[in-house]
Amino acid sequence: MLLSVLFDVEIMSVTFDPSEYFLFCGGSDGNIFQVSLCSQSLSRDKPFQTDNNGNQVFKGHRNLVTCLSVSMDGTLLLSGSHDETARLWDIQSKQSIRCLAHKGPVTNAVITSAPANMFLPDSRPAVPLPRFSRHLHVSETGDGGDSGDVCVRLGLFNQEEEETFLQKSDKLNALMNAVTDKSVFGDGENTKVRVAELEEEVQTLKKVNKDLYDFSSQLLTKPT
Repeated sequence: MLLSVLFDVEIMSVTFDPSEYFLFCGGSDGNIFQVSLCSQSLSRDKPFQTDNNGNQVFKGHRNLVTCLSVSMDGTLLLSGSHDETARLWDIQSKQSIRCLAHKGPVTNAVITSAPANMFLPDSRPAVPLPRFSRHLHVSETGDGGDSGDVCVRLGLFNQEEEETFLQKSDKLNALMNAVTDKSVFGDGENTKVRVAELEEEVQTLKKVNKDLYDFSSQLLTKPT
């Protein structure tokens, strides 16, 4: 263990910046704690305290912070919380520069690099998808499905009863036993040949073991 930091609240999420200069910890009280890993007074065990050496607090969330992500250049911090918001922070000023409201708790959020052609106005997908259809059956479209629409089936009727997990397990076990019996025992002639090979190998190992024992005994009993 290289470092242990003690906080006054439960820590729900942690992340590094790309340069590993700072550690960001999301607390159950909604605060985000920035811990400096390059402090001169850094010890193995230390309680968290705000100071001018990089240990700061981001305040804005009203509930526990569940996820954190830092941009590739180390300037922005993204956080998600159970207060149904995701916030984008400027790390240097500790200011919330954008708040994205959601209709439920945010459990995961991450900053990822955008594709190179994402912001090009004439960019087109390499494999364009056809228009989806809401019909349950192809016959409901009226044109026999020749329009190129993709039919989305919500379910199949009169399906056969699916095997249970125990039934699948029993079938797999029986198959493995059949393969094992065939590979181990085989026919009578192959079994005799295999037994003879194993007996010969055992005799060879016994001879090697005896030679090693005799050699070791001579070394131990040899007068100095």
